[in-house]
Amino acid sequence: MSIICKLGTAAVVVAIAATGCNHPPQIGAPHTPDRAAVVDPQYTLIQEPEAGYAPITSLIDGASKSVRMTMYALNDPAIEQALINAHTRRGVATTVVLDRAYHGQRTNQSAYDYLTSAGVDVIWAPAATIVHEKAIVIDDATAIVSTANLTAQYYATGRDALVVTSNPAQVSAIAATIDGDYQAAPDGRLSEAVDAPGLIWSPAARSAFVQTIEDATTSLEVTSEEFTDRAVLTALTHAAARHVQCRILLNADNQPSASVQAVQHAGCAVHVVPQSANGLYLHEKIVLADRKSLLIGSHNLATRSLTENRELSLQLDADAAPKIIEAVSTVFETDFAHASDTER
Repeated sequence: MSIICKLGTAAVVVAIAATGCNHPPQIGAPHTPDRAAVVDPQYTLIQEPEAGYAPITSLIDGASKSVRMTMYALNDPAIEQALINAHTRRGVATTVVLDRAYHGQRTNQSAYDYLTSAGVDVIWAPAATIVHEKAIVIDDATAIVSTANLTAQYYATGRDALVVTSNPAQVSAIAATIDGDYQAAPDGRLSEAVDAPGLIWSPAARSAFVQTIEDATTSLEVTSEEFTDRAVLTALTHAAARHVQCRILLNADNQPSASVQAVQHAGCAVHVVPQSANGLYLHEKIVLADRKSLLIGSHNLATRSLTENRELSLQLDADAAPKIIEAVSTVFETDFAHASDTER
């Protein structure tokens, strides 16, 4: 199999050159190392688990002015140390917002304590709202929008992706939202997310996902850790009824379910990644329409994710990010081919 590791900044390229693209177990597929570093003008795709997370540490290590982070789950000593080094050794303004809702405080307490002890500006998000966003802004010039949490124990087997954007409007909006949340959190609330073209924020994300599905004319490729939102399911069934090729890739714990059965009955093909201690766990969240429009980020296709949480995804098109869309499609094809057909 050939999976392209797309790396956009000098720091990312250096990290990949030093570590190579890792190749942990795939869904029964052989491994063919691919060292290519291919970049769209304003975007870079870091495909996991092949690339590893050294590129993220390197981006933080390269910061000279500021690092902002909002993270659902942070439990990675290397990244935590990189944040501390930025603050204590280089005088970089470092701001971190960590999720506290659900099991967030238990997951993030160690990182919170470690960063706080070193003087990093870290704050808990309000406990009333799940902050499932996974975003980092470096020097007001580069932002990372991720499907992945920064939890090292899952790196080796987690199918995830991170997109690095240098689009000025997007970077500015993400930075402003992190700043707003940091300032509002002590009052028990989040700020209003700052919009920019190509950014999809919850709690107002459902319409963008439904519209992308409704606009598809030839094909839909979907991966999601959760698959329950009724509006999305309805849009997918209608797409299948229009004879749009609809293919959905899920983890085995989503099947059988009423949601899966509904889209299968409408004509969507559903494959599931088998449960395995050493195989891939599907954590990536994408909707790819007509191989031209891509939604990728933190959003699961679940009602809470789309309408209640703080979430962030990017919407990319084939004009702005043709190589990323090609790479995401290639990974989907490989994973779908090696997953199990639920109707067999």
